[in-house]
Amino acid sequence: MKKKHILILSFVLFVNLMSAQIDKGNWMVGGSGNFTNYKSTFQSNNTEFTQTGSGISISPNLGYFVVDNFAVGTAVGFNFSNPSGANNNSHSYGISPFVRYYFRKAEKIINPFLQTSYGFSEGKSESGGSNKSRGYTIKGGSAIFFNSSVALELSLNYNSSKYNSDTTYNDLTIGIGFQIHLEKK
Repeated sequence: MKKKHILILSFVLFVNLMSAQIDKGNWMVGGSGNFTNYKSTFQSNNTEFTQTGSGISISPNLGYFVVDNFAVGTAVGFNFSNPSGANNNSHSYGISPFVRYYFRKAEKIINPFLQTSYGFSEGKSESGGSNKSRGYTIKGGSAIFFNSSVALELSLNYNSSKYNSDTTYNDLTIGIGFQIHLEKK
């Protein structure tokens, strides 16, 4: 009987804690990461190239809820790429302002979201080359809230970028993220 009462009390407390994480005035701090094993075809100066390799991306972010369910913010990105068959590893960093919308009410444990961003980055390769890029990302997924403050995010991300004004690059990745929602008092 005691176990049943403890279970019911725990559930009531958990449900009461599950509010306000995506309400106006709250902050969102966290980040996401992607691992990519890619085969990409791209064009440069009207010539088509195919490249394979792997890469990793880490993007810490900070956002603010301007209205319920809608946040604006920015992410900084750190990327590393290792093309196969070449000794030409590269790294880059960038900044991406974003907007994000959660589709369900704050008390829902699983809450789908859609985010779009426009980013600028700069990078260098081991061969001495450098690049600048700009592009957009559309990210859709679900946030799984463990409590009112902590969420695990799983997403599908589409990125379209243009490098050095002549090379375009499009990719589709699966991302995993972690967010902490700081509630207003």
